[in-house]
Amino acid sequence: MLRRLGALILTALFVSACSMHEEAVLYRADYPQYESADALFDRANLVVEARIVGEPRYLQEVAAPDPTTTDPRLNPEAGAPAELSGDEPEVPATVITVYTAQVLQVHKGEAKVGQSIEVKELGGVLDGVTYKEESTTALQPDTGYVLFLETYPDSPAALLNPVQAKYPLDAAKNPAPLPENTIKLTRSDLEKLS
Repeated sequence: MLRRLGALILTALFVSACSMHEEAVLYRADYPQYESADALFDRANLVVEARIVGEPRYLQEVAAPDPTTTDPRLNPEAGAPAELSGDEPEVPATVITVYTAQVLQVHKGEAKVGQSIEVKELGGVLDGVTYKEESTTALQPDTGYVLFLETYPDSPAALLNPVQAKYPLDAAKNPAPLPENTIKLTRSDLEKLS
């Protein structure tokens, strides 16, 4: 299941916020990095323009890795140094948020305009605890995006990279990279790739 998050979770740090005794968990994850929009497009099996509709449908707790195995498919922390793998007795939950995205345009893959798809991201709120991935900005309701996704038959689609694989659409429906993203993408780039 962690494979489907599109990331190797290296650590989860427990942080206490100063206000209202609210607890937060900060995730650090290692995602594949892409050199260009072409590389993102080639790797994705679904590229769409979509609008996030409504609030997240649900939060899903994913089972923590089995710390007793050295199989990296079952324990992504296998072989990591102790300071990274975290030998704490209690492992914070891995939480994902699942959004509903209404497809506005399909550039690659099997989807139809008007169809709703589910897209997941690491982080969310569960039992009063906020879980946040440190290197990205979460998808926002009522906002349009160009999304580079990997799809699965039994799980919501996942962004290839939480920073590089989502481009908010401006008022003229042009994609704009997140501030941390150095890969530029224009409407004409999308037309050439499609």
